Parts: sequence; structure tokens; C-alpha cells
Amino acid sequence: MKALFTCMLALGLLFSAACERVVTPDEYFASAQRVAEKIQRDADERIRREGAGEPELAYTPEQLRNAEGDFAALADNLKKASDGGHVLATYLLANLQDNPMFSERTRMEACGLYQKAMDQGLLAAAVGYYHLCDKAYERFDLQNADHLKFLQSLQQLLSKPDAYADVYPLQAKHSLCFVDERAPVGQQGKLAAMRARAVALLLSEDQYRAEANYILALTHVNENDRHDGQNIAYLDNAEALGCKDYYGLSAMIRSEVKASAE
Repeated sequence: MKALFTCMLALGLLFSAACERVVTPDEYFASAQRVAEKIQRDADERIRREGAGEPELAYTPEQLRNAEGDFAALADNLKKASDGGHVLATYLLANLQDNPMFSERTRMEACGLYQKAMDQGLLAAAVGYYHLCDKAYERFDLQNADHLKFLQSLQQLLSKPDAYADVYPLQAKHSLCFVDERAPVGQQGKLAAMRARAVALLLSEDQYRAEANYILALTHVNENDRHDGQNIAYLDNAEALGCKDYYGLSAMIRSEVKASAE
């Protein structure tokens, strides 16, 4: 009887251990990918129906609940993968939370995630961090310690191959080099326009390098808070990688540096 009890106890412990198997970050990320694919299929169907001329499709209460559930599942799986050190999950979670409609708390969380992925060596995360989080430069606080630390990190990332080169192309939220935000949308539907913009913002590693060089060209200043020859070098690098300079800032900076040298 005692032996039988011991055997049953051992089987119970084995069953418990099997049920509590640790899920790896890669498995959480794979789950996130499956949810993302479902969301993409739903979006593609709505775009198809929009293109077919159907009236604007409002979500039914059930569809809205399902969409919210999918979004929550995507975020949850990405967070669990990120917590386990999965750098791409960290970046994609930051990208998911990088939304002007979300709260300041969510923005700060996204900044922390961009910083985490940047510290792990992902250049795309540094570009995302600049647009969402580098507020000192927006205040013209050009010698701000956090801003200068960010520029140093960006320079270091550019100085070596991306540790995660195989994960590109990656979705960006903004582009200074490859999307002209002033361009007219055209005759396509609203959902199709959103998809076209997302496609344009799917950037290769070289495109992110162009973005990073352009950011440095715009934001680097010397001890006198002026642009100098280093800015020209950054511009040359960005343009060699295909940066379009939609706003004419390259000519402005080159003219400024030339005038200060005379």
C-alpha cells in the first residue's frame, strides 16, 4: 500500500511538472506571430471589401470584442517574450505602444522598450526612440545630457554591423528619409492608404542606417551649438544610402556650414 501511494505521488509530481513546463521566449514570440497573422488576415479582408466599393464597415460588438482580444493577446505574448530577452519582441511591443492615442504612461513604457532593444544592439530601436522619446532636442536643449547620451548610442550602433541584421526589414512608425508626410493620399480608400503607408515604412537595415545618419546630421552640434563638417559627413552617408531629404534640410545645413567656414 505504501509503495502504491509513493508511486501515485511520484506520478502526480511528474504530471504537475509537465503541466508547468516553462514556455520559452521563442514560443511566446511564435504565439504572437500567429495572432498577428490573424489580425493581418482580418485587415486584408476589410481592405478588399473597401476596394470593392462596399460602404464603410463598422465593427459589430462581437467583432470589436474579438479585435480587442486579439490585440491584448498580441501584446501579452510580446511582453512575455520581451521579458525573456527576445529583442525583436521588445521592439515590436514598443512599436505597438508607440501611438499618439495612448496615454503618457504608455509612451514612457514604449520609450523604455525602445531603450532596452537599443541597448541590445538593434539600430531600428534607436530610430524609434528618437521620434518618440528624444524630447530634449524638440525643446532646443541641444546639450541636454540624455540627448547627448542618445546621440552617442546612435553613433556606436552605426559604427558596427547590426547584431540583429537578419530580422530586417522592420516596421517603423516614422521616416525622415523614405516617406513624404506631405504627399497627397490619392484616391484610394482610408484603409488602403493606411496599408500603403505601412508598406512604405517597412525599412531595410540600410534604410535604418540612412535614417540614423540623417538624424545625426540634423541633431549634432558642436560646442558652439552650430552644425559643422561632421554634419556634412552624416548627410553624405544618409544620401548615399538613399535618403530623399524631402524637406530640403540638407541644403540648409550645407549652406550654414559653408557660411560659417568663410
